[in-house]
Amino acid sequence: MIQQHGGNIEQLGGIIDFSANINPLGIPDGVRRAVAEAVDSIEKYPDPYCTELRMKLAGHEHISAGCIVCGNGADDLIFRIVHAFRPARALICAPTFSEYSRALSEVGCEITEHLLTEENGFGLTENILPKLDSSVDICFICTPNNPTGRLTAPDLLKKIAEKCMENETILVCDECFLDFVSGGESFSIRRFLNKNCIILKAFTKLYAMPGIRLGYAICGSSRLSERIKESGQFWSVSAIAQKAGIAALAEREYLAKTVQFLTQEYSFLARELSSAGAKVFEGAANYLLFKSRSGLGEALLSEGILIRDCQSFHGLSDGFFRTAVRTHNENIRLVSAVRRCLNG
Repeated sequence: MIQQHGGNIEQLGGIIDFSANINPLGIPDGVRRAVAEAVDSIEKYPDPYCTELRMKLAGHEHISAGCIVCGNGADDLIFRIVHAFRPARALICAPTFSEYSRALSEVGCEITEHLLTEENGFGLTENILPKLDSSVDICFICTPNNPTGRLTAPDLLKKIAEKCMENETILVCDECFLDFVSGGESFSIRRFLNKNCIILKAFTKLYAMPGIRLGYAICGSSRLSERIKESGQFWSVSAIAQKAGIAALAEREYLAKTVQFLTQEYSFLARELSSAGAKVFEGAANYLLFKSRSGLGEALLSEGILIRDCQSFHGLSDGFFRTAVRTHNENIRLVSAVRRCLNG
């Protein structure tokens, strides 16, 4: 079943959804309580500036609140960034998250794709650097990349940030899945943040609250943040989402437990899928990319399991699939179903 995005399961019913990369530990209790307590606030307009949430984020991220912009999910911020700066020419990787190109197309931007190859395990290498010349107005990179799961090496992030700074190119680094990675902070572009750099982060997947849209951008300069704030709708983040975000930032133990759990389960799932006959690509975070026979997605659907068919990603073809890492019992069920579909 080919979908533009994962998580579209309403019309299917009775299945285990491996197509959406949501934290398998579920929404933290503190966030659940905050959402329930925030119900009384829906009779009032939300704070359009997300003042309290940005102050909490400033402490969490160790940066001025003036350099933080909150949005209705990271997707909202992608579109707001593009509409704020209206770039004429952009560089993105392929395969990667489709919303970058969708947003850029809305403003008539010329898009150049830097192709990530199967031969190189879909890793980003220094051959992207010559393409970052002065004609590029904006560049999107994603680490870990979606759907490949590949991390970008810190030394390469440094070189990309410096090249973009040199050429006055806006660099958007999507780190929405980096908090799932053990030692993820060492792979962040944060150490190389400059005045042309924007980091995207989200609460959606990490805290298992996709129904409450909430993301934020960390900007290397107030010039960037002010332009983004002026773009898009005025009340972009609901009162409930703001309360949920504030509560989520207090869930330190939950985050540590998440990383420990996913590190273990990722290794288990990658090993077992490889043993079942799939080609699993090196990656990180709470999902993995693998290659198998055509039609595996439909075969698994008949087993009550939905994975993401990746044909819709430019740069991937029939036979590429992305699966989320879920609970241990669910991961066992996925592997067993894959074995039946591939080996009978």
